[in-house]
Amino acid sequence: MLRVTGRILCAIAGIVPLLSAQKSLNISFPDKPWSLQIDADGFHVQTDETKPDGRRYLLASNERTKIELSVTLERIEGTADLNGCDDNFRGRLATFSEWKPADVRQSRDGNMALLEFIFHTVNGVPVEQKNIFACLPKGDVYVDVHLSKASFVASDQAALSSVLKSVRFVEKAAAESPRPQLGSIDYWRQGSKFYVVADYAKAIEQYQKGLDLEKRNRKLDQTTWRVMVDNLGMAYGITGKSDSAEEVFRYGISVDSSYPLFYYNLACVYAERDDMDSAMRYLSTAFKYRQNVIAGEKMPDPRGDDSFQRFMKNEKFRKLIDSF
Repeated sequence: MLRVTGRILCAIAGIVPLLSAQKSLNISFPDKPWSLQIDADGFHVQTDETKPDGRRYLLASNERTKIELSVTLERIEGTADLNGCDDNFRGRLATFSEWKPADVRQSRDGNMALLEFIFHTVNGVPVEQKNIFACLPKGDVYVDVHLSKASFVASDQAALSSVLKSVRFVEKAAAESPRPQLGSIDYWRQGSKFYVVADYAKAIEQYQKGLDLEKRNRKLDQTTWRVMVDNLGMAYGITGKSDSAEEVFRYGISVDSSYPLFYYNLACVYAERDDMDSAMRYLSTAFKYRQNVIAGEKMPDPRGDDSFQRFMKNEKFRKLIDSF
């Protein structure tokens, strides 16, 4: 039944766009002949994964309507049915009781059980968040669809209902269509999504695919390319893969030799190896090119960077950073 419920190496912030909007969303288990399909024009997929416990999970949002959509598929022993959906709804309402869900309404639409309510406040903060949960049993699988809209007004109901009415089961042959070829910008977006939530292993996987494409055929603008290379190198460093981090930063320098953050983060790599002389050499070069930072970006202060704290009692090192 569905549930109701390292050291950072020279950090730099990034802006994370979402993936391209899709006309429809599909989610399924690999061994099932069916897929759940939802018309979702304007929605951007943020997460599409299999949880460690085997549940399938999809999360998407619509920037225009501000609607959030999530879908969970969970297997059970036996056969799923609408009575189980009702049990789940009772558990949800009990879990949310402290937030005082208002305008609670339960209904059924064919083989779909529905629960609707609104949170006026959450932890004392006004939110006016409308929530609609749809539960659909399918063989030994429960499907949970959750739609939410903060700052809800009555006119938003039509958009929520439109998404809900499109929920359906389809045979996989009808659901599957060739996926568009992903480009380096898509991998950059995916990598950045994982990077900002500190899922560095997944960020590395996506950024590396993007960089491999860029090595063959440069498509990204300079700023986006710099962020991808820099974040990839830092993700390697944060996860303890200093050799890979060094390789990425050296590649960045070979292509864009005047970008200071490549040198700065290479200095961090050598600092983590306790190689002060090499760290100082790359720090000096980094600050030589400090004027070439990305617009809105600042050069980090080595005095506050964990990587260099081991050298702060060294007079030679302090003299260098005091000169910047």
